[in-house]
Amino acid sequence: MAEGYWGKYWRRRVSRRRVLAGGAAVGAGAAALVAVGCGDDDDDDAAAPAATQAARATEAAEQAAEAEATEAAQAAEAEATEAAQAAEAEATEAADPVQRGGTFQHQKSAQNTTLDPSVTVTDPTWTALTYNHLLGYSLVEEEAWGDAANGWEQPDATTLVFNLEDGLKFNPNAAGGRDLTSEDVAFSYSRFPSSLSDFGSEVNQLQWGWMGVDRGASFDTPDSQTLTINLAFPWASAIPSLGSSAMAIVNREAVEAAGGGLHDVPNAGAGAYMFENIDETGNTYVRNPNYRGHSTARGRFTDEVPYIDRWEDAIIVDQASREARLIAGDADVLGGIDKIQAQLFEGEENVQVIEGPANDHAIMELDAYKWAPHPLLREAVSLSIDWDAYIDVVLDGEGIRGAPVGPAFSQVLPQDEIRQLQQFDPERARQLWAQGGGDDVFPDGFVTVIATFAASTRHVEFIAQSIEENLGVSTRLEPADLATYVAIATAPPSEKIWHYFIAGENSLSTIPDYNALTHYVPNGYGAIFGGLYTFDHVLSAFYDDEIIAVTDEIGSELQGRYDLQGATVDPEERKQVLQDMQRYIFTNFCCVLPLPVPSVQYYAMGARLRNVPPVPDIANNASMGYRRAQNMWIAG
Repeated sequence: MAEGYWGKYWRRRVSRRRVLAGGAAVGAGAAALVAVGCGDDDDDDAAAPAATQAARATEAAEQAAEAEATEAAQAAEAEATEAAQAAEAEATEAADPVQRGGTFQHQKSAQNTTLDPSVTVTDPTWTALTYNHLLGYSLVEEEAWGDAANGWEQPDATTLVFNLEDGLKFNPNAAGGRDLTSEDVAFSYSRFPSSLSDFGSEVNQLQWGWMGVDRGASFDTPDSQTLTINLAFPWASAIPSLGSSAMAIVNREAVEAAGGGLHDVPNAGAGAYMFENIDETGNTYVRNPNYRGHSTARGRFTDEVPYIDRWEDAIIVDQASREARLIAGDADVLGGIDKIQAQLFEGEENVQVIEGPANDHAIMELDAYKWAPHPLLREAVSLSIDWDAYIDVVLDGEGIRGAPVGPAFSQVLPQDEIRQLQQFDPERARQLWAQGGGDDVFPDGFVTVIATFAASTRHVEFIAQSIEENLGVSTRLEPADLATYVAIATAPPSEKIWHYFIAGENSLSTIPDYNALTHYVPNGYGAIFGGLYTFDHVLSAFYDDEIIAVTDEIGSELQGRYDLQGATVDPEERKQVLQDMQRYIFTNFCCVLPLPVPSVQYYAMGARLRNVPPVPDIANNASMGYRRAQNMWIAG
């Protein structure tokens, strides 16, 4: 590990600490001087008349009271000034009339890997702009807002009925812009099993398994505006999951003309925008002339077309270049940033940093095929990671312990309990490693993957260094671009080159089942990503029984617990089931270790934007983030 790399971040932190510590030292020095003076006076006072001592005491008390009153008055004045400035800013923004039009300058690091929303999860922008969905769900407001649907009901645990908006039309390139009907929704949602088996879909089964036609679900379309979903099994999170990017409503004719997939088909939706151009420099989007908005304004949807006319999505590989474009006013979004970067952006006139409580998750995925037979070694790795130092170094001191359920949900375990379940004990870690024969099982150490397209790799490097220092096992970092990264992550069991993989996944943050349990169970990313297969898994037939047998027992236990929580519709009962599952995961160490996560999320956007969705909704399509916020507009 390059010491200079860590030194850069520690110097940033230490320099701030020294400023604070310097102030504290001045205060401590002054207090010491006062103490010495008092001590000397005490010696003198011993021989002084009592009246003199009393006078001095009274004078000191009066001076202290006066100083305290002055300080309180100054604090109150500063607070009042700050409140007045905030109120003035709010009033100014409220007074700004909505300005329609303009171009949103977007940017990203790589081109889309495919244009089929039922296959890819690597880029949410085009799905948000060119497709619509039945609804979106706001974590901030804790409510669903209809998109293609203008109403719905759930008459029982396995039935959902939706009514569609009138006048929905595909864009002119999709079957001539015909009307969108309930049959299109049924067709779109029926595609997931074949997209998985035929195209190796990255879309997690947890998003769609409850309506998988391969599992007994079905769709009824009694008329063009009514859709009934007959669930394969009760699913407590069905409604808030429907805003996922993958739940895009696609044009059937476009899919059939392309041979069953939309890999290279850019305009197959009925969303507010449509592709104008796609090339190696990026994508441009213009209005869909057939789009008519919504029957009523609701949430972040308008009752007309979106306020912004056009989107340009530039491919800028270098993070520093993306930051420079934002600062120069040539881009309207940078994305999630850390605390240090947020401080560096202070005073930049073209940048606004939006912050709020985070709902992230991050995980250390163990290749289950390699690790499932070795419980002592799994525990040893967990004990070798300095979790508090991770918060201090990687998260700049502003973080919390992560859990298998995202921090925004009431079902997450309390921090005190997580600290008891997830400890740092290097001595115990080395004992378990030796007891489990770690050097014989992993004679060449570990391999992990490091993303060349990522804005920061501190988290991966910190984990590798922590394991090496505290367990004595080194890690080779394998660099990968986006396409290679995905291919390496999802390689078949027994063929993965990595031993552990640091990842985060936030494409569906609106349900605890997905944020973050999706990584822990076979029917989520636990199988395709983590290699945690069971004999009941839909893809198990593609692998030898000897491979599946390695992980079947632990995988079946986790999947059973997961299925139970999803079918428990009573909120309090479900909370207990979810918390018991989290305890099981923490104490079995297989095959995912939760990493600490930020307690505050910072998101860098262009200063000219108005009505930007708040954190944690801001980044996520399902939770009605900025890509789907049709009431967002550009000032100036």
